[in-house]
Amino acid sequence: MGRRWDLLAAIAAVTSAVMLTAYVVIMRGQGDAPLWWVLAALGVSMVLCAYAVDRRRAHRRGLLGFAGVVLVILGVLSLLSIGCPILIGGVTALIAAATANGKPAEPR
Repeated sequence: MGRRWDLLAAIAAVTSAVMLTAYVVIMRGQGDAPLWWVLAALGVSMVLCAYAVDRRRAHRRGLLGFAGVVLVILGVLSLLSIGCPILIGGVTALIAAATANGKPAEPR
């Protein structure tokens, strides 16, 4: 029997949430409006990773993989500013996807 919660998926979800907040604060502090597509990418990735924290959820591997790819791409695009933590979150999500068995865990 394994754990019911996936720590790597939780770390990726929290990282996405923190970076979404940091991005908005930084952009507002500079007097700029946050880009909608960056907000959407971080928000969708956060929700997908948060959904996949529970190992009993269906389609965990695919959702974590998609979120990981989105975060890695976003992290590379923003590497010179806030990209490093986003990239780490993306790699964490990809590791969580790779270690997921593809089937929902049985309820206890």
